Amino acid sequence: MERSDLPIILQAKHIIQVTGLSKSSVYELMKSPDFPLLELNERKLVYRDRFFEWLDSKQRVKVRVNQP
Repeated sequence: MERSDLPIILQAKHIIQVTGLSKSSVYELMKSPDFPLLELNERKLVYRDRFFEWLDSKQRVKVRVNQP
């Protein structure tokens, strides 16, 4: 699934599809202070672009150094 295939405003089900996390894990993730949560009438949503910016900021690069 491409980013552009997703709706502009994501629900938990979309984040589950993207990340492969469980529903309970996604709702826990949404409680993180830095998560770009949008709450409308008690619904937890996130703008697609802000979600991917947030996700990209969480990316860690692992570098393996071979020891001789």
